[in-house]
Amino acid sequence: MTLGDSRVGKSTVCKLLIDLLHSQGKTITAYDHDNFHKLQSYRHLITVNTVDFFRSETDQVLEDLKNQQLEVVVVDMPGQYVHKICHFIDKSNFFHLLNEYGWRLTFLQPISHRFDCLKYMEIILNFSKEWANYIVIKNYHFDQRFNNYKTSMQSKLYSVGGIDITLTKLHTDHYEAMERTNKPYSQIRDDTSIYILYRSYIYRWIQNFNQELLKNQLASNYLCLSKSNF
Repeated sequence: MTLGDSRVGKSTVCKLLIDLLHSQGKTITAYDHDNFHKLQSYRHLITVNTVDFFRSETDQVLEDLKNQQLEVVVVDMPGQYVHKICHFIDKSNFFHLLNEYGWRLTFLQPISHRFDCLKYMEIILNFSKEWANYIVIKNYHFDQRFNNYKTSMQSKLYSVGGIDITLTKLHTDHYEAMERTNKPYSQIRDDTSIYILYRSYIYRWIQNFNQELLKNQLASNYLCLSKSNF
């Protein structure tokens, strides 16, 4: 489940993760809670449903938890709704339901240089504690230092078993060209409507992210990834 500030890369991270999981043959369902339906380009690869957790539209999600063939559920939440996410989890007894059906929730939080990112991180860490896994993605599109995160939140994240990884920067022109195709990122490499140089940079960007996840044993465990060599 993604969470955090708006426009920090939540849907981008979801797409990258879906592609990686799909390449490993995992059985995946995704729920698109974002108002812009940014996961719709993946509908021919996996099942993508729209959902509004805040209007009690969770029956299908709960049914998925009972599906023994399903390995991963990806939920792309809208930005800045951390308090509502906590309220939903508390009201629905969600952590206990996950435990009952043998699931584990992993929060994915891309962060920028904004202080709001740290505020949302602190809220969710204080709320969930040991009931969830945490992966923070330092998005290098915004910064590469993240000094405020390192001094105020990193040790707290580590203390509850959380980890952080990086998402390298992709030039805005390359990213926008990729998004305009309305295709899964994994298909961009062969899309001749994009300059071959752009495709080369995009492919390297995707591979860098995959390697960040796969070289980290905890990340692989938290995200149901199989270890593989590049």
